[in-house]
Amino acid sequence: MVDEVIKLVNVSKVYISSGGVKTWALRDINLVVYRGDFISIMGPSGHGKTTLLYVMGTLERPTTGKVFINGVDTTTLSDEELSKLRNKEIGFIFQQYNLINRMTIEENIELPLIKLGIPREKRRKMIEEAMLKSGCEFSWLNKRPTQLSGGQQQRVAIARALVTNPRILLCDEPTGALDSKSAEVVLNTLKKLNELGHTVIIVTHDPNVASIAKKMIFIRDGTIIGEKVLQ
Repeated sequence: MVDEVIKLVNVSKVYISSGGVKTWALRDINLVVYRGDFISIMGPSGHGKTTLLYVMGTLERPTTGKVFINGVDTTTLSDEELSKLRNKEIGFIFQQYNLINRMTIEENIELPLIKLGIPREKRRKMIEEAMLKSGCEFSWLNKRPTQLSGGQQQRVAIARALVTNPRILLCDEPTGALDSKSAEVVLNTLKKLNELGHTVIIVTHDPNVASIAKKMIFIRDGTIIGEKVLQ
């Protein structure tokens, strides 16, 4: 039986303004992601792509419906339990890298391990393994993020997402801030990680980025309107 790593059942997300106006970001989403999937989520800006990714990653709770991660009903978990689940099972990669400039590259990648209470003597090996997987160079370890190019910073961000060896990688416009050459390097890295067994989901508005996935899902007005198997 193929493992279901993420399952959304009748998920909707509603935002309510201070004036009481309701905005439906997601409407009745049903979606199953299996271990080893490589999925791209496509759609116009403001139609729910990022909200869907955040709900899948438990960064936001659904207004209605259920989200299962590796069979666990996350809607029953406390915020602390959700945080532990995310740190263990999910790696996030964002458009703007979200690296801390006052810290070295090593310290940035190390942060998730410290949160999980991994002993110091084990952390260096885990950092090096994540850097090798993401195409980073060990010569960057003592540098600051501002000393690296955008493409290099994004590879560091991937290493940070990988360092706890999560099963799932959720990527929000991971090439949106990069030139075409750097974007190609990052996409090839994500493709390689999928081949190594990581489940990868990319949100993008770029058809060229979306086309590297095995399956594309199309979203409009907060609703999945179709999908296309690519390989």
